[in-house]
Amino acid sequence: NEESHETMQSEHLDRPEAAGDDETTTRPGPAAFSRPFTTDPSDNSLGPTGRPQPHFPPPPPLVSHGPARIIAMCNQKGGVGKTTTSINLAASLVMAGRRVLLVDIDPQGNATMGSGIDKRGLKATVYQVLLGSALMSSVRVRSQSGGYDLIPANRELAGAEVEMVGLTERETRLKTALEEIKAQYDYVLIDCPPALNL
Repeated sequence: NEESHETMQSEHLDRPEAAGDDETTTRPGPAAFSRPFTTDPSDNSLGPTGRPQPHFPPPPPLVSHGPARIIAMCNQKGGVGKTTTSINLAASLVMAGRRVLLVDIDPQGNATMGSGIDKRGLKATVYQVLLGSALMSSVRVRSQSGGYDLIPANRELAGAEVEMVGLTERETRLKTALEEIKAQYDYVLIDCPPALNL
């Protein structure tokens, strides 16, 4: 039996299609996937991946500011870059001459800490704003490193959903609170928690 099994294997390998020698199974070599790459700094036509470099014209200067365009960074999964995107986009928009407000509504407070604000020493946060005991204008702080304004958050915010159960229009409290100051900004960026709750 062993002898017949070895004979069958050798016959199978002798067939061209089994060994991958026929025309239909020919695989392209590495050259087929290569892209032109240049290290010449004066040649900006192609990026490191071989694709054309995008050219973004500089934004035109603004004559006036506001009302703000509101953008929420939200995703149910954690660790996908919501906070990183929020902070870097806020700082980039400031560099482009825009007035930016970053609203941290994540109880972890990573956008607050990432903006150079110590969340442990805050007297008021977005938590007080949502409960109606403070105004946005009284809570906002300035991020010296990013150049934008921030509505900070800390772990107090974790209990806000339970406390807002009996409040009217709890779903629109953030929107209502932003009405006070959104005319002062060009962009309001909201860093959301990794959840689909209130």
